Amino acid sequence: MESTGNIQQFTNSQIIEKIQYFIDTNKGDVGRLYHILEHFKQNKPLYQSDKNYLESKLNVSFEIIDEKKPNDNPVLAKIQSLINAETGDPGRLQHIYDMIYQNKPLYHSDQVYLESKLNVQDTPPENNLVTKSEYSKNRYSAPKKETVFEEKPPPKPEVQKLRGSMPKDWSPPENNSNELTGIYEKIKTEEELLAEKKKEHDQLQLQRSKLSQLILNRKDYEKQVSLEKTLLESQIKEEHLSIQNQTKLSEQIISQKAELEQVKSERNELMKKISSDKEKIAKDLEFQKKQLLQTKLEQEEIEKQIKDEQIQLAKMAEEQKANLLKQSKIAREINEKQGYLEKTKKEYEDIVSQVNLEKSKLVECEKLKKLIASQEKGLLKAQKERLKINQIISKEKENIAKKTKEEQEKLKQQSVLAKQLASEKKKLETIKLKRKKVEEKIKKSKTQKKTRAFSKKTNAKPANSEPKIAPKPTENTDSV
Repeated sequence: MESTGNIQQFTNSQIIEKIQYFIDTNKGDVGRLYHILEHFKQNKPLYQSDKNYLESKLNVSFEIIDEKKPNDNPVLAKIQSLINAETGDPGRLQHIYDMIYQNKPLYHSDQVYLESKLNVQDTPPENNLVTKSEYSKNRYSAPKKETVFEEKPPPKPEVQKLRGSMPKDWSPPENNSNELTGIYEKIKTEEELLAEKKKEHDQLQLQRSKLSQLILNRKDYEKQVSLEKTLLESQIKEEHLSIQNQTKLSEQIISQKAELEQVKSERNELMKKISSDKEKIAKDLEFQKKQLLQTKLEQEEIEKQIKDEQIQLAKMAEEQKANLLKQSKIAREINEKQGYLEKTKKEYEDIVSQVNLEKSKLVECEKLKKLIASQEKGLLKAQKERLKINQIISKEKENIAKKTKEEQEKLKQQSVLAKQLASEKKKLETIKLKRKKVEEKIKKSKTQKKTRAFSKKTNAKPANSEPKIAPKPTENTDSV
């Protein structure tokens, strides 16, 4: 077996063995595998669907190659001629051919079967008991000539002893064994032909059972498809509802995000206003500080002038004026500082009020953020729960599908077993009836021969003379 890439090459016998293994181990659809096996045995082309099914069972794509026929072994050529001539069971002959081709030992039953078939093929057509054409012509009519085997006669069957006594000087005829062998050979040929007809009938029954199984499988598949359709429709409706709910929630989230953005923009504008106000206040303070410095410089100049004037005045007046100027300066400074303090207090109060407003707005923004975060968490939890529920539903579906498949396989096995039992019972009954008929015919032939022998002895014939061949009975022996 050679492999080219991913395609594996099998011979016809190898692929037949693999299919037989699948049937014996009950792996796959037994009816379909039997159908594929018959195609391979009869060298018919497979349908593409059957080929795909077989490749799925083998887990590899394959192609069929011709078997190399060895020229050294003449037995293989004889077996191939038997298969081509359709003499015997083609499946069994193919199995024997494969075993010899692979140098494997044969079972004793297969060896005996092959020897019997090869002996029949090697004997000339005059010595063959009944051909297919003669069988079809003479099935319902008595044979005209009695054939006698000279080469390799079958073993003599054990003759059952009949009750009763025969007259004196009676001896069994010499040609009794030859006649019995001819009868037994006829019985064998009839049994072989009956077995072939049985096989044809069994094949027809198998094909009918396969057809009924295929119809039942198709109905089951249709039911499963309708159920799956209903389940899928219900699932689609549920998914639509969940999508609608999710869209509503997303719309709410989008609206809340828009509100948040508006709040953020308003807060940014307020912050900008506050920063601009702070810059203005800082500028005003710097201007006022500059004005204070200028007033201080002016006051110093005035003080210098007053000092100069006081120097020019009398020394006594200078001391008093200096005291008064000092007191006036202190009073002025106190008044100026009180005005500056009041202004700074007002500015501080305005700044504190603005800061409180900003804090309140920030608190509200944080509350909104917390609400949005809690809603997002709730959304995530709902999504996780929905996913868990979907997983549980899918697992339950898989379990239900597995159980249904197991039940279907069990039903198929039970139906196959029931049919096999029924066919085996029918076979047993037919075999019993045939055995009874054959025993009755043997008894009749024995009684007729004994009566003929008795009549010959009573006519006082010489003992050394050869007995004549008894005329054939007019009974239809081929009607079994």
